[in-house]
Amino acid sequence: MIFSFFILVVMAGRTNSFHPQRFFVFLFFVLLILFSSHCAFRPSGNLNHYDSYFPHDSKTNPIPKGKVRATFLGTSSILLDDGETQILTDGFFSRPSLWKTAFSKIESDPKTVLSVIERAKINRLGAIFVCHSHYDHVMDAPLVAKLTKAKLFGSSSTLNVGTGAGLPTDQMQKFVTGKPIAIGKFTVTVLESKHTPPFRIFGKTNATDPNHPNIETPLVQPVKAFDYIEGGTFDFFIQHGKNKIFIKSSTNFVEGALDKLQADILFLGIAQLSLQPVLFQDEFYKQNVQTLKPKLMIPIHWDNFFKPLSEPLEPNLQLGDDFDANMKSILKRTEKEKIEVKLLQGFETIDLF
Repeated sequence: MIFSFFILVVMAGRTNSFHPQRFFVFLFFVLLILFSSHCAFRPSGNLNHYDSYFPHDSKTNPIPKGKVRATFLGTSSILLDDGETQILTDGFFSRPSLWKTAFSKIESDPKTVLSVIERAKINRLGAIFVCHSHYDHVMDAPLVAKLTKAKLFGSSSTLNVGTGAGLPTDQMQKFVTGKPIAIGKFTVTVLESKHTPPFRIFGKTNATDPNHPNIETPLVQPVKAFDYIEGGTFDFFIQHGKNKIFIKSSTNFVEGALDKLQADILFLGIAQLSLQPVLFQDEFYKQNVQTLKPKLMIPIHWDNFFKPLSEPLEPNLQLGDDFDANMKSILKRTEKEKIEVKLLQGFETIDLF
């Protein structure tokens, strides 16, 4: 849109005399572009319409023995805590602005990351599990590991981000899919998954280049956002005693991959769900929700991660998503099967069991 505006200005500047008709046509297109731009950068939904789905209760009491408490920290960053051990997915806290992400290099902000660690009371962190290696998942993970002494688990791409950040090799471990990992009383099994189907904005796509599917060398910040290559996408099946949690950050599925699993709680990525064909939406729900049969489903990766976590979360921008339609797609299906749905604001907590 900015480029289109620039072209219109150049075209107008080439005229040597004033032509009222040309001027009003030019003005119309300028106003149209500005209006479209304004709409595109607005939230794609109104959270007030979903007020009943928020618990509105950030618990401060000690975690009862045997219980697991979850804290939502934006995008797909989820802190699980049983009162003894904490595990974290992703840990993306810096959240650089849209303009900085689009037009300059980005890097972790130590002050912001430390403030989130302190506010969320991340003080018993045993492990960080990174869903995939795009910047909105992996960028801060090495710094969080450094500050908390937690172990970083991820793909080879994630480990190259860790190496670039100076994280020692003994504080990192590459995923072995299907092999359970014990972290305190938690057992985490990593499963191969798929990223949300690729999309285009202003002619650019986030699809992985098949010739460069991974981050092959240590990635040293600051770097461009597109230097963070997906490097494979993963889901996490987490057991705590008899209770089971499933975390899926991306809006996709591997057919039949979850057929032998069941989960009490499902954290489900819903970004761009409604932008997919209806047949995809039906299969996405079938392969994930209907297969796992959760009692409670918590949507994740719905928020505008260009805004700081210190402010109340807002839905993804209209530029590339439709939060209202995503929620409608989920709610009309879960209501039929009487599956409870909860949304969490930033730093909001919920006792899962």
